[in-house]
Amino acid sequence: MTLHEAIEDAWKRDPVHISYEVNAEAEHQNALAARSWFPGGPQLFGQYWDDHFIGSKVGFTTYMGGVNFPLWLPGQRGATQRAAQESEKVALWQIKVQRLTLAVNIIDLTRAAEIAQDRVENLEKVRDILARSVVDIKKACDSGEEPRADYNMTVSEQENVQEALSDAQQTLENTRIELESLTGHRDVPNMDNVDGRTLARWGMQLDINKDPRFQLVTAILNKAKAAYNLARHSYVPNPEVGLMVARLIQWETPSDTQTGVQFQIDLPNKAVFVPQMMQATQAVSDAEREVVLAQRKIRVEYEQLANELKRTIEMAQHARMSQHHAAQRAMYLEEAWKVGEMPVIEYVRARRMELEATDKFIEADVTMRAAIARMVLMTGHVP
Repeated sequence: MTLHEAIEDAWKRDPVHISYEVNAEAEHQNALAARSWFPGGPQLFGQYWDDHFIGSKVGFTTYMGGVNFPLWLPGQRGATQRAAQESEKVALWQIKVQRLTLAVNIIDLTRAAEIAQDRVENLEKVRDILARSVVDIKKACDSGEEPRADYNMTVSEQENVQEALSDAQQTLENTRIELESLTGHRDVPNMDNVDGRTLARWGMQLDINKDPRFQLVTAILNKAKAAYNLARHSYVPNPEVGLMVARLIQWETPSDTQTGVQFQIDLPNKAVFVPQMMQATQAVSDAEREVVLAQRKIRVEYEQLANELKRTIEMAQHARMSQHHAAQRAMYLEEAWKVGEMPVIEYVRARRMELEATDKFIEADVTMRAAIARMVLMTGHVP
């Protein structure tokens, strides 16, 4: 399984972005609903008056009913649509930020898993070599060619390697469990195809303005501004206009029916409108602050990522050479020890140096590939 496949599988299983998709669809429907002729549904009302309940002989009865329609305030309808549209954009950018966050998490777990997996293979190799050496040293000790102390030292080194192997296996298993919870697979994703050619294919142009996190805080700012504009156009409750019909019935008089128009509007009130505007103003101010902070944070992250990539490339090159020479030295000392030209302690030390050099190379190489993968992510692509 490649890193790209792991990220795609994790995205299909991610429950968070599904809720964001629902939010985006809901805001889209809100924007469509704001195209309505009225900001609310009509209101029906009716009244019935009768003097029979109090024992009157006049026989006066009145039936009254009507319907009221709320009206948009000037500019309120368009402001409501824009507010819903900006909220939809926020939800859409939340989806992209969630995808970026999930991909970074997969890369970090893959890095840890690959390091642990390669370390396990390296330790198993050294363990097997030491196991054969222990057998040879025991034979030499039994024949009096080697002191017992050399045998004890080699066995101790073998146990140390076995202990380190157990720790690495546990780390690998824990990381695999986390990967399985995200991707549904226990296999460690392969990052071998992530190298300098990947950067050449996608490019290394990092633009803060195209970063989903910056786009998200910008969308939140636009949403706050749209909410402010909506509050500015909602200085009073929506006025209402309606039609009324009344029928008057009195004893021994012909009935009479009347029709009329009703209009109701609240006058502006600073006690209500000013706090509403101030709350919207504070939301805009907070969003502007987050835009500046996000821009700074992302710029620092880009610089750190570029420096990390440069450093890991250099470290991988040096670690590769160090590991090669350490392996050659261990091989030569093993041959020298077997023919009696070198004490066994020097050979064991050489194996330990080879193990450490290989571990450093593994970590540097995997970290370099992880940095490249993150660099590709920041350019808007999935490695």
